[in-house]
Amino acid sequence: MASAPDQHAAAVPLFARLTDRNPEQPREPRPLRTLSYSELVRSVEKEVARLLNARSGHSAAELIGQGRSAINYGVTDLQWVNPNDPQSLGALVFLLQASIEAFEPRLQWVSVRIAHFLQTESRLVLTISGILLTENLREPVSFQVSASPRYKESPPNE
Repeated sequence: MASAPDQHAAAVPLFARLTDRNPEQPREPRPLRTLSYSELVRSVEKEVARLLNARSGHSAAELIGQGRSAINYGVTDLQWVNPNDPQSLGALVFLLQASIEAFEPRLQWVSVRIAHFLQTESRLVLTISGILLTENLREPVSFQVSASPRYKESPPNE
């Protein structure tokens, strides 16, 4: 069960703590050290979107066959995926699940489903499901993200 929206659910990830949310402001009124449940879910969604829109520079075959590290962060270019070929789509889903499991430790037992493939935009809309796991929380979550060569991250305050 989800905790109250403003109650502590997890520590803030390192890079989020290092990001200046209001550069015009000389000091933060209250340093950001913990996330509420809704902030935690949003943080996981943003990290998964960043991951699935980062290109590793390795082929799908290389990524599937090797351990994952900062050197091969991200996923392969999606140009090889044929939306009419179940084998191609299956390999893509396997690669995306393995990438999320490797690089987003707060999300376990990950499932990826292709919700839409917008061929004219070369964009995939994916439904990501799994168990959100922190020191005090174990909760099922599901959300949608887009993977596209033209991905633009939303500003930090959104």
